[in-house]
Amino acid sequence: MTQTLSCNVNNIASLGANNDIYLNQQGNISITRDLLAILEQCSQVAKTLLGECVFNTELGIPYFETVWVGVPNIAQFNASLRQSFLDVDGVIEVISLLTFQGGDGSPSDRLTYSAIIRTTFGTGAING
Repeated sequence: MTQTLSCNVNNIASLGANNDIYLNQQGNISITRDLLAILEQCSQVAKTLLGECVFNTELGIPYFETVWVGVPNIAQFNASLRQSFLDVDGVIEVISLLTFQGGDGSPSDRLTYSAIIRTTFGTGAING
């Protein structure tokens, strides 16, 4: 069984601060299991900057090299993001990974993604 301490990774306002642990309805620190735990881990790896982890500077997405440059290299960003998802224990396949820059009323400097991920516990979707 896969389990993680839950953190509000999908901006669900009723759960507390984004990207932070929170208390569940019983007042306990929330713990997720199985599919939701793996999807939360995938969401967290997508937020990890390359070199940010002190004990393993090889982990993370190369945002500085792929996104925060003059012209973003979306193909390289997608490849890094896909590989980071595949490195999460329990992830079998990244079925779909779509990246959007601007559009739909959002500023052109906004880069978002939508991923459908197949895990050992089923298939789920994350956005970031």
